[in-house]
Amino acid sequence: MSAPCGPRNAWGKIAEAMRLGTLGEATAARQILDGIRFHPDLDPGLYDMFRRHVEARIPPEHGLHRINTPSDFTSDPTGLLRVPFRAVETNRYVPRPYPSDLALPELVGPGNDFLFLHVAAAGLAPLADRQRTRLHVFCDARDEAQATRLLAQLDRQQTDTPVVVTLFLPARGADVDAAAAASPHDVQLLEAPLLSPRAAQYIAEATPQADLFLFLSGEIELDPGALVRAVQLGRVSDAVVQPLMPMPDMRLPTPYAIKSAPHPFGRDLPFRYVKGLNMVVSRSLLQRAGGPDTGFSSAQHAAREMAFRFFNLGAYFSPLLVPVLRPDRTPGTSAEDDRLMTELCPNRLDRPKDGFFRVPKVSIYIPAYNASKYIERAVESALEQDVQDLEVCIANDGSRDDTLQVLERAFGDEPRVRWEDGENGGIGHASNRAVRMTRGLYIGQLDSDDCLKPGAVRQLMEYLDAHPRTVCCYSSAERIDAYGEHIKNEYSWPVFSREKMMITSIAHHFRMFRRAAWERTTGFRTDIMNAVDYDMFLKLSETGAFHHIDQILYQRRWHGRNTSFMHERSQTANTYRVQTEALKRQGVDRFWEVHLPNPDEPRWVSFRCKAQKPRVFFYPNYDRANPYQNQLYRKASRDHEIVEAPISAALDALRQASGPQRIIFHLHWVNFLFKDVRLKGQARRNVSAFLKDLTAFKREGGRIVWTVHNVISHDATFPELEIDLARRIAELADVIHLHSAASLPEVRETFHIPPEKVRVSPHGNYFGVYPDYVTRETARETLGLAPDDDVILFAGQVRPYKGVGRLVTAFRQILTERPKAKLMIAGAMHHKVLRNLKPALTRAERDRILATDRFLDEPELQLFFRAADLAVFPYSRILTSGSLVLALSFGLPTVVPRVGMTGEVLDGTDAGIVYDSSHKGALLSSLRTLLARKDDGSLGKASEAALARAREYEWPDLGETLYAGL
Repeated sequence: MSAPCGPRNAWGKIAEAMRLGTLGEATAARQILDGIRFHPDLDPGLYDMFRRHVEARIPPEHGLHRINTPSDFTSDPTGLLRVPFRAVETNRYVPRPYPSDLALPELVGPGNDFLFLHVAAAGLAPLADRQRTRLHVFCDARDEAQATRLLAQLDRQQTDTPVVVTLFLPARGADVDAAAAASPHDVQLLEAPLLSPRAAQYIAEATPQADLFLFLSGEIELDPGALVRAVQLGRVSDAVVQPLMPMPDMRLPTPYAIKSAPHPFGRDLPFRYVKGLNMVVSRSLLQRAGGPDTGFSSAQHAAREMAFRFFNLGAYFSPLLVPVLRPDRTPGTSAEDDRLMTELCPNRLDRPKDGFFRVPKVSIYIPAYNASKYIERAVESALEQDVQDLEVCIANDGSRDDTLQVLERAFGDEPRVRWEDGENGGIGHASNRAVRMTRGLYIGQLDSDDCLKPGAVRQLMEYLDAHPRTVCCYSSAERIDAYGEHIKNEYSWPVFSREKMMITSIAHHFRMFRRAAWERTTGFRTDIMNAVDYDMFLKLSETGAFHHIDQILYQRRWHGRNTSFMHERSQTANTYRVQTEALKRQGVDRFWEVHLPNPDEPRWVSFRCKAQKPRVFFYPNYDRANPYQNQLYRKASRDHEIVEAPISAALDALRQASGPQRIIFHLHWVNFLFKDVRLKGQARRNVSAFLKDLTAFKREGGRIVWTVHNVISHDATFPELEIDLARRIAELADVIHLHSAASLPEVRETFHIPPEKVRVSPHGNYFGVYPDYVTRETARETLGLAPDDDVILFAGQVRPYKGVGRLVTAFRQILTERPKAKLMIAGAMHHKVLRNLKPALTRAERDRILATDRFLDEPELQLFFRAADLAVFPYSRILTSGSLVLALSFGLPTVVPRVGMTGEVLDGTDAGIVYDSSHKGALLSSLRTLLARKDDGSLGKASEAALARAREYEWPDLGETLYAGL
């Protein structure tokens, strides 16, 4: 039995957090603790002690930090996530006194951008693998034949997850009984349709017993890895719905394509695109939103309305691709279903006209405490709006006056006004209660002593309708006295800026925000007296765009009892507190802190770098296409601020630094200087401007590190210019970084590198970077490969220097010797190698080459590496090969020429073959050797050696290998 826990009782909340932790409800326990972190009865040391006690009670298999909000990702409490680099721009405007070199992270997860959840699933896999995920499948079958087909699809799944299957069908028979008895899953049968009260009761009772729920209906073909994919994502986030979707038309489609596969869920109302009752949902969402509404006769309508409820709770919709999906179609959908959808699903498409509906489009919430004097006028100002499709939700916070009596007298017969009474817990507590009462798509904030001006709701509502990427729209306000007379216009900053919002609150009344966006925050803080709204709207600004309508649509009453007036000193202290929290949520607090340039002006707030924290500005950033830089900087980022910035921005930061700072510019590739440049004169000007800034940076005390990836850029347009540029960079650099000592002689053939500047820091492995949960059998079945095929893999973009033409030539010979040979070319073809072969490929040869000719999504990589017997990278010139290390990280024996780092990696190991490309037939001979090892059963030892060699290549700490001493 839980301890009594009033809204202001910190000790009762600690007891409740401990209870939940013991039950394995880690997310709920941590949320309770975070909500009392600033409680006046808890000093930081005491709070930290209780936090450790709660964490100790959480069973290890339930301790995973789930990624339910964007800030769960950007704050990265585990240190395992690939959070995008922050970017400092040159000559960007920032409002004073915000520092121009403090870069905020790009918004994560705006709208239905679910890709960060997949990144989190890959990063958290080592921790998530420890937990046990229970899956319950609800199959809606129209007859016994369909039930047995659905069960057969589930029986072929390659998963270790415990699965319960419930078949909802009109009547059971011998066939389905036999199929259920033979199934490896726990199969239960219920003779009732899914859209029935009996089924609804069953689903409600079953919900607490599992972690994930899969609804299935219609004609479906599931690939063997479907359930594994669903679990991989669902186990790291409670805030994701995975609607099943048939694989689209695309080049070599696979169900593992999450980014390149076209789908409708990127639109602003993703719930409208679900295909029947076919989706995966978490226990948390199902418990909060409930199951399908049995008032519908159509599964499509029921699915869409249920998906709306998930959507309004902040859920992301990430499609789960399957080979075939044909939802059941209810013949002649009834007008009653259409009407019910309009009543329950407020959005501009299902409900194009204003009116009175069961679920309103707009909810106005009011937290009320001793509000009897003004609350009637506040509510009337909402009801007088020229929008009927709204409700007013009031949370009475233990008022000691006659607030409740006023509400009952004035609005007792008004169905659009609802209120709840509760124990006093403060403004944050009452605001959370009021918002959770709401049902609308959009939420408007109204204080109990203020008023809305005519047209306020419509203007903000219509803006949100027209701008789906905007999560909050707000107006300007005027100040009125106790009698409603105008005093003055309130402070109004004309255009929203995240940087300005960080130093002062500019999201003025009247505010309207999306309920879904609010659910992607932790809500209002309940442990601070004021700055509560500032904290809330800072959080909200991290979920999507804000927009200011610079019109006075709100009257703020000033009567001398306002919270900010009554508690000025704590208002200032809490302002600093919530600004520090904003830095923490965005992963910036290790390097920046709140700063008062002038203590006599406590509201003139800025930020400054923390002392003794070195700063690294690197350029260019290719992390969106390749995780290399994220892995390269991971260890150094614990003690160094790592941001993307061109040399001009690094130079600006150096010049603006107050006091001594270690500022390093880390240069990678130089091809950005020549991108889309056709004229040599323009290329020279780009180089000259770059070198001018680089020289100034060095002269003014900055330090320069250059990682040499290539002697010159692959496919360089101006090779002479690049060589001259390289020589000049080598002269200016303090450190020249190579991933392999073997690359140094090749580089020195082109330009001089002073030996005292050279530091070798190896390229690390890719363990835990990409998803890796597919078995060899699943991979081959998914790609249409036979179990006994001899599969050779080339992975990466196809460019002339990569030698794919030589590989295809060798493969043609292999195919004459081994008819079951198969060549996979996994990557985009910038060089049409297959078309240019002479003699041309025969039809039989072409059928044995599988070429994607597109970029692969990260979850797809495992398919190709797991399906292959060996990898080949026949490059003509490279210094470093991340593809080689990637193949070894998947345990794939590899064939490579002796070039750059390859010999250093593979010589003396059994992990592959390094051949001499100057010897004719060396590539073909190497392929024959490894394939012969497959025949004699020794290729498995080479695979083990590949894994062992990859483990030796840990990513170093650049703070020790490159930046030390600078």
